[in-house]
Amino acid sequence: MKSLINARYWRGRSLKARVAVAAIAATSIAGASVLGVSAASAKGKSAPLIVWIDTARVPYEKAYMAANPHANVKWVLYNGNENGTGILQSKFALWNRTGWPSDAPDVMFDSQNYDAVQLGSPPYNDLLNLKSYVPKSVLGKFAGTSMKAGCTTPSGQVVCLRNDSAAEVLWVNPTLYKQFFGSAPIPTTWATFLADGTALNNAHPGYVIGSVGDGFSVDDYFLWANECPLDKVIGKGKIEINPGSANCTGITNLMDSSGDVGKSLSDDSIFSIPGGPQKIVMAVGALWEGTAVFQTGAANGVPNGTMVAYPAPTATNGAAVTGDLGGGLWLVSKHSPNKAAAAKLAQFMATSPKIQKVGVDAGLPQYVPDQAAYVSSLSSVFGDPSTTEATWKQAAAQVWDGWSPVPWSTDNVWASTDLANVTGGKPVSGELLPYAEALANQARLAGYTVESPNKTVATGG
Repeated sequence: MKSLINARYWRGRSLKARVAVAAIAATSIAGASVLGVSAASAKGKSAPLIVWIDTARVPYEKAYMAANPHANVKWVLYNGNENGTGILQSKFALWNRTGWPSDAPDVMFDSQNYDAVQLGSPPYNDLLNLKSYVPKSVLGKFAGTSMKAGCTTPSGQVVCLRNDSAAEVLWVNPTLYKQFFGSAPIPTTWATFLADGTALNNAHPGYVIGSVGDGFSVDDYFLWANECPLDKVIGKGKIEINPGSANCTGITNLMDSSGDVGKSLSDDSIFSIPGGPQKIVMAVGALWEGTAVFQTGAANGVPNGTMVAYPAPTATNGAAVTGDLGGGLWLVSKHSPNKAAAAKLAQFMATSPKIQKVGVDAGLPQYVPDQAAYVSSLSSVFGDPSTTEATWKQAAAQVWDGWSPVPWSTDNVWASTDLANVTGGKPVSGELLPYAEALANQARLAGYTVESPNKTVATGG
């Protein structure tokens, strides 16, 4: 029932595509294996660029080779570090001890937002600083603070390029919403959102407004989106972890007092709500959940033209910010013998409209110049396309940058420390301190000095 399914891996996939992806994954997930080498790379005199991708990126490989048929590239399939499995970390640690082999990757797709800063910082220091290879004019066209939030180390190095946006929005089924709430406006605050959930609990049990049953839902969709400072780097080697902040206690107290947790906020995974997507009246979730969760047009989903994206509820302090889940990163190894070519390939993958388009299932491009063409192609997929388009673009630029890129996964910490307690019926507010203490332990192990303004958690390095 409680699923830690890698949401990033499944995002944007049709049911048919997921079946195909699962078939590939079943034969290759145990390790990296050669996916395919173009004819040009097989015959080329110089060593090919080696690019590691996950199974969901197979269409990217095909689109790249179609646009660059003579490219000397060797594509290797691995699991994308899904769910924080640490394949790259273990490989890099080994190679730093034994020497980097000739078949090490030049470019990697990584599904984990925390990995770039980790792999680009001590003790690894293995990622190329792209500032010298990708034009400043290109780096400046990624939405909002997305490059700062996932790709910039505390020392200022840019060590990755963002793929698609995974900003949080409020997905709404307008037909169900009107059926249950009449002409009431779509909620714009956490208080009104949760009040709707309470009313739904009382009058229509079984219908839901989202989930707390995944290892990413509470921390990314509620705490991050409410400017809760549990992961806020405030200087070189310094991090603020302050569960006593009103931004943390405000949202968790609202969740507890609503009575929604375990009811209209299901304790099942968002991917396995009892009754399926037809029972979801609305749900706060990433942009890609419009297809990955609701499986638009699939037999067990909702019909095309049903779901509409609205802005996520504003934070309890009134800030118009949102959280983020996934999106993926393009990394370049600083050990590549052809750094310029590797950086050029990564830039193409992250910014080219030949890659960042609906036919490649890229998701809303994080690179702003590619967004308009992408969203215009979805006019028949979602209800009220103009509202959905405006919401997506707005959300992509409103991800709060106070949930910082660090060399550990806040999702994994929540999943291992607090998820079972929340889904088991314990108050969400009671999990703030254990979560913060577990994060502080991770921070200290990574060499950070922890600062907690009200001394809620132990400070020091």
